[in-house]
Amino acid sequence: MSELSWNDLDISELPFWPTPLRIAALVIMAASVLWLGHSFIIADAMNSYQREQTLETSLRNDYRSKYQSVADLPRQRYQLSQLGADLAALLVRLPSDNETPTLIEQSTAIGRQSGLIFDRIEWVTPQPREFYTALPMRMKLAGNYHQIGSFLSKLSGLDQIISVTDFNLKRSHHNGHLSLSISAETYHRQTLRAQP
Repeated sequence: MSELSWNDLDISELPFWPTPLRIAALVIMAASVLWLGHSFIIADAMNSYQREQTLETSLRNDYRSKYQSVADLPRQRYQLSQLGADLAALLVRLPSDNETPTLIEQSTAIGRQSGLIFDRIEWVTPQPREFYTALPMRMKLAGNYHQIGSFLSKLSGLDQIISVTDFNLKRSHHNGHLSLSISAETYHRQTLRAQP
C-alpha cells in the first residue's frame, strides 16, 4: 500500500483497489449520492410538504370561519329582519317634507298648553349627513320650572323623532321666570331607506 501512488488509481479498477481505499471510496460515493439526493429530491419534496401543510392550516381556518358563518346564518337573517322592521318603524316616526311645518305647530301648541311664552321658534339650515339630513330648529321660550319640564316631557312624547342637542336655562331678572333656549333637530325621511 505504501508503494501505491494516487496517480496509479483508476476508478474503472475500483474492485481491485486495496480494501481500505475501496471502503473509503464507497463511503464517499454513498455520501455524495445521499447529499445530491437530499439536495435535488428530498429538499424540494420537504419544501413542497411544508407549503402544503401551511395551505392545509389556512384552508382549515377558512373552513371554520365559513362554517361559523353558515351556522350563524339563520340567526343573522332573523336579526336582519328585526333590524329592517325596527328601521321601518323609525322611518314612520321621521317627518316627511310636508310634515315639518306641522312639527313646529305641534311644538308651539305643546308649549302653550304647558303655559310657556315663546320668544322665537325657527328652522335652521338643513345639515346633510352621511345617511340622512338633519333639520335643526331653535326655540326660545320662558316659563317656570314645572312648565318647562312639562313641555320637554310632551315634546319627547311626539310621534316624530326630535333630538334636543343643546339647551341653555337662565333665570330672568325682571319677572323671575326661567328662560330656555333649545337647539333640537329632526331628520328627513326620504334620505333613509329600509332594506328587507
